[in-house]
Formats: sequence, structure tokens, C-alpha cells
Amino acid sequence: MLNYLYLDYGGQAKYRAELKYSLISLRAEMDPAKTRILVATDAPEVYRAWPVRVMDIAARIPAWSGRGLYYHRIKPALVRAALEELGEPVLFLDSDSIVRPGFHGEVEARMGDAVVMNRFEKNNPLPPLKGFRTQLPHLGAYRYDVAHSWMYNSGLIGMTPKHVPLLDDTLAMIDALIGRAKKFPTIEQFALSEVLRSSQTPIAEIHDSFLHYWQGRRRIYMAAQIAKGLSPDWNDLTPPRQWAEMTNWKIRAYNYYHGITHVAELFK
Repeated sequence: MLNYLYLDYGGQAKYRAELKYSLISLRAEMDPAKTRILVATDAPEVYRAWPVRVMDIAARIPAWSGRGLYYHRIKPALVRAALEELGEPVLFLDSDSIVRPGFHGEVEARMGDAVVMNRFEKNNPLPPLKGFRTQLPHLGAYRYDVAHSWMYNSGLIGMTPKHVPLLDDTLAMIDALIGRAKKFPTIEQFALSEVLRSSQTPIAEIHDSFLHYWQGRRRIYMAAQIAKGLSPDWNDLTPPRQWAEMTNWKIRAYNYYHGITHVAELFK
């Protein structure tokens, strides 16, 4: 059984709206006979009426976030916990995403030895880390390699139980860097990418059937599309009549309109 996994903590309505939109798009593509959806949250009552399995993680958030020093640490910690508790493959999805036709088939075909991630981002992703070294529990000595270090986007993290040791090393690397979290806000995806590179674990990219709109302007545009497309009834998971089109001109046009209207509001 493949377990699709979402994360909700902190109680912010805008992020929950993104999760709802993403989850509805996923339900349209997944095979319910072979998959299930899990929502890990500090507010399990919010999802009680949804056709999902709920994981109550409220008590674990302090430890998983490094005592609040780096909240993105929760993602790999959650994936590790889900793999151990379920003993089945897990695919974590960021809430600011849209699943497109063919997604489930692509995931099913690529998960196995490979770890599923969203897309390659850059080589030498954090140049100021030149000279950084640490000791990892499974891989041993690690050093930042300016010539070969890389980073993939972690909007997707698809792994099987045999990958748990990789997450041990990922969390250890995050903890070694956690004092720099404010300077480097993407250390969880950097750490996972580097552990995969160092262990020579293959990475399967999925981007054509998965849209991750994490950038600020895209999220502003999507907030309007979600409000327009979904029912205000939280428990109504009816798909929108038309899924949002993420084209550059539509995003620019909406953000131009958004900017003008919000500046005008300041003078009212």
C-alpha cells in the first residue's frame, strides 16, 4: 500500500486551504485500492470528517522541530516516523501543490530503489558552507564539496522502509546545521539531497505531473484560485469546475491587480 502524506501544523487557514486543494487534485488521480491518504496534524479534529487517516503529531512537534529552532525539520522526521509506523512506502507532498493527470502511475513506476523528489534545483547550493564537515550515523564523515554538492526540491519525498537510515543521516546533518537555519532556509532539502548523493541513492524526479507553486507570487495567485474554485464548506471535497491554470501571464496579471487593489486599500 502506498501512503500519500500531508502535513498541517500551526493552524493557519491559508495553508490548510492549499492542502485541501492539493488533496482534492490527488484524489482525482489516485487508485483507492492501492493507496491511502494520511494527514499528519496537531489538530486532528479538523480532519475527522475527511476520508483520510489522521496522524496526531502535536506531542512530537517540539522534538521534530529542534525545539522550535527549525520547523522544516519536521518534514523528514515525519516521513521517517510514517515509514517506521506503517512499514509501507510513503510519499510526502507539500501542501502548496497540484497533482496532474498521470501522477499516480508515474509515482508507482518510479518508487523502489529510487527516492522520489520534485526536481533538481542547483549545484553548489549553499556556497558559504565551503569547509563544512560533520559526522553522520550511517554514512560517517561528510564534507561539503563545492564541485559536486547539489540540491533537489523537496516538494515530494517518496521513500520505502529500507530508506530509513538515509533519514537518520538527513536529520543528523540538519541538526549539525540548525544554528544556521535563519541564514539557510532550505537546509532540510539540502541535507536530504546531499545524503542521497553521498550514498549514491538514485533520485527519481517527478515534475510534469506535479506542480509545486512555492514561490510567493504563485502562492498569492493560487490563494485567489482556491477561494474561487472550492466550496467554503470545509468538509466539501468536491473538485473545482476548472483547475487553476499556472501560466506566467495569468500570474503576472493577477499579481498586478492584487498589488493595485491592496495599495488602494491603504488609502481608504
